[in-house]
Amino acid sequence: MRRLVRKGKDTMGNRIEGESAPVGYAAIQNFFEERSSRADVRSKYNYVLFQDDHPELAEKRDAMEKERIGAILAPHIHKGMCVLDLGCGIGRWGEYFLTKGIRYVGMDGSAGMVERGAENLAGFTGKKLFQGYVQDFPRRLAEVGEKGAFDILLVNGVFMYLNDADFVKALHDLRDYVAPSALIYLKESMGETERLTLQQVESAELKQEYSAIYRSIAEYRKAFEETFSAPCYKRLSDGPLFASGRNRKETLDYYFVYQRI
Repeated sequence: MRRLVRKGKDTMGNRIEGESAPVGYAAIQNFFEERSSRADVRSKYNYVLFQDDHPELAEKRDAMEKERIGAILAPHIHKGMCVLDLGCGIGRWGEYFLTKGIRYVGMDGSAGMVERGAENLAGFTGKKLFQGYVQDFPRRLAEVGEKGAFDILLVNGVFMYLNDADFVKALHDLRDYVAPSALIYLKESMGETERLTLQQVESAELKQEYSAIYRSIAEYRKAFEETFSAPCYKRLSDGPLFASGRNRKETLDYYFVYQRI
């Protein structure tokens, strides 16, 4: 049943609970272009992990994520591999993989975020960063000369900005770029029990209008298990990314890691 709710500190825009509803791509694009242009952020990780009033929390979450997911990936990765990071933002995961001799290909929908990523990873070689939309990523990969499969694929906080049809298409397109034995890391902010959609909700913390689709854990699990199913894939791990520190009581950061077999 559709429930339209306006309440709490985010008082403008629509909060739609328990039913599918679309988000506007132009509004999401504007959100990230505006964020990327800010000069007042106190940590580079605030650009993509938010927590504008608590930069130390953004830095802590970045470190915790890399520690937890890195422990899952570590037995399977080695120098000479190539990673595709869809929705790379400032290249957080480039920091991790480039130090290990793994080539890093990062794409983001925001040209401003790509610029921030280039600045952040300026000291590294073996990388390629470019602007492109996840709903059309195969075309963009071909345009920049990336036509092969990848050993590691990351989609981290991106599907939440795609409407349902584009989410399904992008998820299915991923399979065309999965090398033998490749690892797939998928992480989103998810609704714990049901879907929540924000349509241009004005956030007091972010000082911007924000749009996103928090699909439920069950929705994502069903979609991922159908796409990366046995006997071709196995799930290595899944679960809440952080033990505590949710932004909203209805949502949490949840991850899945798969491997092609």
